[in-house]
Amino acid sequence: MTADGREIAVIGAGVKAPGGVTLDGLWKRVLAGDSAIAPYQAPEPGLPDGVSIMAGEATEFDGVAYVTKAEVRRLDRVHLLAIGAADDALRDCGDRPDPDRCAVVCGQAYGPAAFLDQGYARAAAHGMRGLSPFTIPLVMANSAAAHLAIRFGFEGPCRAVSSACASGADAIGEAAEMLRRGAADLVLAGGVDAVLSVWSALAFHRTGALTPSTDPGQASRPFDLNRDGFVLGEGAGFVVLQRLADARAQGRQILGLVCGYAATCDARHLVAPREDGALAARCAELAIADARLTGADISHVNAHGTSTRRNDLAESKAMVSVFRGHPPPVTAVKGVTGHMISGSAAVEVIVSLLSLRDGLVPPVAGYRVPDPEIELDVVAGTPRPARGRYAISNSFGFGGHNAVLVLGRGDAA
Repeated sequence: MTADGREIAVIGAGVKAPGGVTLDGLWKRVLAGDSAIAPYQAPEPGLPDGVSIMAGEATEFDGVAYVTKAEVRRLDRVHLLAIGAADDALRDCGDRPDPDRCAVVCGQAYGPAAFLDQGYARAAAHGMRGLSPFTIPLVMANSAAAHLAIRFGFEGPCRAVSSACASGADAIGEAAEMLRRGAADLVLAGGVDAVLSVWSALAFHRTGALTPSTDPGQASRPFDLNRDGFVLGEGAGFVVLQRLADARAQGRQILGLVCGYAATCDARHLVAPREDGALAARCAELAIADARLTGADISHVNAHGTSTRRNDLAESKAMVSVFRGHPPPVTAVKGVTGHMISGSAAVEVIVSLLSLRDGLVPPVAGYRVPDPEIELDVVAGTPRPARGRYAISNSFGFGGHNAVLVLGRGDAA
């Protein structure tokens, strides 16, 4: 691929995730294949007797490091995670363009789960007096995006993207398109979700999609023969994007590139993936074409890898189709973090960029026994050299949402 004005540089990144709240901290954990999953410590009144749920909690994150104590009390966990990751992403980016040329695109699939749980309880106990006057502004779907724009004074487009578990990837892809068409000169983009509350944990448990395992090291094991469900997580990932030519002209430090993006929809079922993976495959093919590359240019795949039987198998079929029976090495982050919903999509993009930067594909945590139906070269045990300049990151969500991003090493263009 040659530099032609379409390449988008990543000039900053921040993460708040299970296993790491800094880039280096999370990257070391992912490279080691060290799971951060543990039993969910639900707040009062707790989970019903006999119900045990595993979770990926960002236990190292403390919102007070980013906002006042009053804001910690007033905001939901989802807003605090977004602010923390976004602050880190912007910290080392240097001077910014005029405010009206700076934009925000934030992916978020679910609302402020803990705030709603607490609000219902207070209203039941104290009536209207127990209901926060901030309830409506905090539960709006655009609340995290708006908080970020207000915090940083970004007066350009401010967009909220909600496409289930693909939201964070779609946000980054749409942000790249915004830069390509000249609607902004710098965009803060990423995803966040914090669905760990008693109500939402039980609701996910009721779907039957969560793992029944109580072994932290085996609860989330993407592509493993014995995988039996996913693990709920919380987290945020944000990147700062700028046109590559502008970033180079301004002497920015470049973490990597967003080279291509595509989105499709299975249009079949609200929660189940299309079993043949055909639309996920089409999405990857379109993203690779958008990057003006071929499948042979892709060094590895950062898979959606939920650790559910149907999703992993459908993704395997999709990748086999895209790469004509010979997919490159495949990794998946959710064995370490659990499923952070919108946060996973964005964090996995950042991990892909770190893989390309350091030339290492991390192993899939929890992966022990190959599944004969999964025709992928799953990286297991130890990191593997990343032999190339490009990777793809897959994100698929309830409702049939598919999003694929093609990422490049900082010197790829």
